[in-house]
Amino acid sequence: MSAEKLNIAEELKVVGEYQAFPFFGGPPMTSPKYNTPITPKENFDRFMKGEKPLWQPNGLDFVTLVPRVVPDNVARAFVFDAEPLDSLKEGGGIDWFGVEWEYVPKVNGSMVRPGAPLKVPNVAEWEKYITFPNLDEMDWEGSAEKNNKFLAGDRVKIVWVMNGLYERLISFMEFENAAIALVDEDMKAGVHRLFDALANFYDEVFEKIKKYYDADTIYFHDDWGSQRSPFFSIRTVREMLVPYLKRICDSAHKRDMYLDLHSCGKVEKLVPAMIEAGVDIWSGQIMNDKLAVAKEYGDKIKVSVAPLVDRRTATPEEVFEATKELMETYGPVLNSVLISAGMGGSPATYEYIYTKTREEFAK
Repeated sequence: MSAEKLNIAEELKVVGEYQAFPFFGGPPMTSPKYNTPITPKENFDRFMKGEKPLWQPNGLDFVTLVPRVVPDNVARAFVFDAEPLDSLKEGGGIDWFGVEWEYVPKVNGSMVRPGAPLKVPNVAEWEKYITFPNLDEMDWEGSAEKNNKFLAGDRVKIVWVMNGLYERLISFMEFENAAIALVDEDMKAGVHRLFDALANFYDEVFEKIKKYYDADTIYFHDDWGSQRSPFFSIRTVREMLVPYLKRICDSAHKRDMYLDLHSCGKVEKLVPAMIEAGVDIWSGQIMNDKLAVAKEYGDKIKVSVAPLVDRRTATPEEVFEATKELMETYGPVLNSVLISAGMGGSPATYEYIYTKTREEFAK
């Protein structure tokens, strides 16, 4: 079917606009709403369910919320909200569980404050040290009202959840103690109890996110590796993490949300465990061979890919050229890769992806 018969030009007519969150503290923006045959959300659902989408879901189809109302997001100095965060003045502080974080300007992010006493000195007795927050005491309704104009419409709504199971354990115990706790026979029972309680907690969090933001996808953070290799074996992941991650995925699925696991490091060897847990999308880093993963496991999990540029500093032209390279690389497995929502995306880049894949998928 030709582009003329498809009338792509008509489909790419701008018929309105969406509100876009301020980009790292910049001014509010807008993005175009196109005359697409179906909505971005409907197209995304087709893609995720293995049905044939009309075009490849990408950048402008998504809206990402990292709400200020969640203490973790402020502590980690990463907020995408109607009320932008001034990282230098506000980043860091106390998270959901009373852990103190410190903002580090050089890396534009936060770490647990160096030298602070361990929140959990003994994981076998973590119940002595940890109090779970009361989610009903938070102003979810007020947050929803402030962010409603950004979330309105028919885009795919993504809400971030920081500090997954292992990241949370690290924040309580520091890295080396958390790593030992996953394999030490005397400590495993305490870790299991903690992860069981966290799985219940995230279920409550997801309920709030669905109720107040009507999210379509949870972007769940849990880093599992370094630049060279995973932190642990797949056997350890299956024993210590998969049972609870599966419950977390189930919590998303029962509310008609997908779960996108943002897991940094060279962790491609652990993708089978992600699949066993029910993860829908893996958002990994560039040191992984994502093309090989998509070819081998693309019928079971979507692999998030992105143009190889720094979107904070790259020009629209640089993003466009990087996107063309990405499309050439992943052309054979487009049904298995999700082009990252990123932090925006230019109309020219969106229209290029739309045109190229609309023609390809219509054949």
